[in-house]
Amino acid sequence: MKKIPGNLRIIAFYSFCFLSLLTIFRFALLFIYYSKIGNSSLSEIIISFIIGIRFDLCVTAIVIGPSWILSSFYFPNRWKSYRYIWGILPIPLFLWMTGHLIGDTIYFGEADKHLGYEGFVFLGKDLLILIEAGIKNDTLKVVLGLIGIAIGLPGLIYLFLKYNGYEFIQENKKKELLQIPISILLVLLLFRGGLQARPLRSTDAIHSENGFLNNLPLNGVFTTLMDLKSKSIIPELQMGREEAIQIVQKQIDYPEAKFIDPNFPILRETNETRKGAPPNIVLILLESWTGKFLKPNGDGIVGGKELAPNFNELAKQGRYFSHFFATGGRTVNGLMSVLTGVPDRPGITVVRTHQALGNFGGLGSILKGLGYSTYFVHGGDVGFDNMSFLFPHWGFDTIVGREEIAKTNRYQAGAWGFYDGDVLEELNSTLKNSKAPFAAVSLTLTTHYPYQVPETQKDLYPESLKDADYFNTYHYADEALGKFIRKAKSSPYFENTIFIFVADHTHHRDLNPFEDRNIPLLIYSPKYIKPGVDTRISSQLDILPTILGLVGKKAKFSAFGKDLFSSKPEPAASYFAFSSVIGWIEKEHALYRSTEGDLKEVFPMPWTTNKTKCAAIPSTCDDYERKAKAFLNLSYELLNSNRIFPENEKQ
Repeated sequence: MKKIPGNLRIIAFYSFCFLSLLTIFRFALLFIYYSKIGNSSLSEIIISFIIGIRFDLCVTAIVIGPSWILSSFYFPNRWKSYRYIWGILPIPLFLWMTGHLIGDTIYFGEADKHLGYEGFVFLGKDLLILIEAGIKNDTLKVVLGLIGIAIGLPGLIYLFLKYNGYEFIQENKKKELLQIPISILLVLLLFRGGLQARPLRSTDAIHSENGFLNNLPLNGVFTTLMDLKSKSIIPELQMGREEAIQIVQKQIDYPEAKFIDPNFPILRETNETRKGAPPNIVLILLESWTGKFLKPNGDGIVGGKELAPNFNELAKQGRYFSHFFATGGRTVNGLMSVLTGVPDRPGITVVRTHQALGNFGGLGSILKGLGYSTYFVHGGDVGFDNMSFLFPHWGFDTIVGREEIAKTNRYQAGAWGFYDGDVLEELNSTLKNSKAPFAAVSLTLTTHYPYQVPETQKDLYPESLKDADYFNTYHYADEALGKFIRKAKSSPYFENTIFIFVADHTHHRDLNPFEDRNIPLLIYSPKYIKPGVDTRISSQLDILPTILGLVGKKAKFSAFGKDLFSSKPEPAASYFAFSSVIGWIEKEHALYRSTEGDLKEVFPMPWTTNKTKCAAIPSTCDDYERKAKAFLNLSYELLNSNRIFPENEKQ
């Protein structure tokens, strides 16, 4: 061992620790979610672990590589301060990775996927909000974790300083200098995952028909880094601007609006269809409401009881869209699609980039130009996920968040903020005191993990029922919605108001591809909306044009969707993009296309176990892929060039 240079012994020890940590968490993931492997064989599990070594080596090279390269420079190693830089750096990285992998393991249970970019972006100002929510949810664990970091970090640094064993020896000069080219080459090789033509991608983990076993080789650090890197379109998915415009315009065109400016390809102007005062608009975004549990999509029964009786009853009185799909997988994706009509991109959200500063022509801005007063009401911290910037930027003048609601001293907050019943009570109070016409958006919160209901709320489902925590919050949220509607009906504003209820995304747990995309959309107004169930395929991108159609005034807008009440309902389709996937849903199939490689697959919609391979229907797959690529490329191009909506456009 003494013949091995001291720096190499230290780097080897750190590498062993990181590889062991990643392996331990892979075993933990397998143990915790073992039920997800289904009928898969032992050999498939073993293959998952073997493939996982490649991803673990990649991550280890990323976190240890800089220290190894720095440690190979012989001359500055004579100074302790320099040795401490490369020697101590892996210690906080190890503690961070431990916490990151714990979070990833929990997140996997909620989302059926590893952490993405959110694993890093929440290390900013949103971290304090997450810690506060964690303390309210489980004070002991969070406090112990923080104490562990406070003690562990200086403790491990002390152990390194005392026992690292490195000695600056003249005889090691050649051995250390020789490591410089070797370390650089080996780190680069491991970072890119081998000598293959392209760097390692998440799709390289796919080896099984079982989705969980395809995720098992991955780890949350790798997937987070890949998400952050995903800011451009790979060559295989690129499409020319004119072709993309032609495809998109054909898909979203409808008679009641016309394209008006070739410099802004999705900019349109609606026809005036309503004289007199326009209706009020109340849009309620339902956090993590999965469509499959509602009666319009099935029997609405969970555990022998009706999960959402209030919503189900209201759906009979309004227009319900049973084949309505989310365009993303997180709240911020849903907010962007619903309130701007522009799809978020796969990988890191637009909201976390400078593109969020662009001109969107958001719903609030458009309606404000038509004389509406605009409101956003939310029970959480509006600083989270940049909402305090987004909503004013999208045209909402009055923002009511956790801080404003707390000042009333009327309610008790939960882990993330105030419960849905209290928030909808504040929404109703706000609307009763608002000058018509008004447009109000409210984002609910209680059906978000960790799925807590008020202490006074009696649980409908016992803990023995799988996902009882989620179902109890779903049922509570439904009760809150029912109370809100009953109070609204007795308010003066009710008659001339159109209510729109739409989920931001599903809860993701153990859902097939159809269920994971399918969310509720209900448009309700006894005065304006004829009841019925609409089975056409539609998505969150259609919300903004639909609202403008209901308002009935001439207005300019930009959106990748169409009015769902248009006289020309076809073509009916849905684009989506999240994580490292884009897709297209049309007729009875949905295409899922990787943004990291050539992988693509088609699934039946609604879901059946009889999967159809792209090889069996190549023309359909190619057609759907072409449309998805068009939406992806045009949205990127317009965001990059700030050509979504003209600056200072007058309505």
